Amino acid sequence: MLKYAARSDVGCSRSNNEDNFAAAPEHDLWILADGVGGHDAGEIASEIACQVIRDEVAAGRDMKSAIEAAHQAILAAPEKGRGRPGMASTVVTLQVKENGFEIAWVGDSRCYLWSEQRGLEQISRDHSLVQRLLEEQHINEDEAASHPGRNIVLQALGQDNLEKLQVDTIRDQFEPGQILLMCSDGLNDYVQHEDIVASFRELDDLDAIADSLIEKTLANNGADNVTVVLVQAPSSAEGLREAEAVSAAEAGKFSRPLLWLGGALALAAIYFLLQGS
Repeated sequence: MLKYAARSDVGCSRSNNEDNFAAAPEHDLWILADGVGGHDAGEIASEIACQVIRDEVAAGRDMKSAIEAAHQAILAAPEKGRGRPGMASTVVTLQVKENGFEIAWVGDSRCYLWSEQRGLEQISRDHSLVQRLLEEQHINEDEAASHPGRNIVLQALGQDNLEKLQVDTIRDQFEPGQILLMCSDGLNDYVQHEDIVASFRELDDLDAIADSLIEKTLANNGADNVTVVLVQAPSSAEGLREAEAVSAAEAGKFSRPLLWLGGALALAAIYFLLQGS
């Protein structure tokens, strides 16, 4: 089983927490959703996102399909008496498969990869106004940090003016000891990159790192809700192989009955052929 830790806090200015997260280690799945600010019932949208994605993946759907299903569920929820029209949520999801992982996201909730060798790298790409302005070279990194539209997202689950929901995905391999950090923008808006790095360098326990990141956000008067989810690969190649073996063994539980059934059907077919002859 992979190690993980998760924390969420309402922050210094909000009266309710619109962030939600879900941990489903039995499916090697973690989800973080952030109700979009300015929309009523953002906490309901993020809750629906976590519930639907978890249920869809548990039923065998891939994460992209699960996220698309969550988008439709949020759009349909107000007519069913849950939430309000206009509610929306960003989301970032992680699923570990053997010694690899897949990240999928919509909006500006982020995923970072930490390792001692490579440091802290953002591996997701924000679906935001500021990110687009950066890519089109209308602003630089310094201007982005204080841009008045830095919290405007261009893609969100439940957003009703989208021609098509954009779900981005990344697949990669886990190296021993690496940590994936998923977070809402309440972290990266209020804690500098180097201060996030310091928590990883100074601490070696996932719970302690998660606590440190929340504490730093609050110490900087973080006005937004803040949520962090950390998932760590085994610390050795042997550990990764053991995790892969567990996955294979779990798959074998389902394949053995099928093999038995196939053998029984084959024997039955031979019996009827002999009877017919």
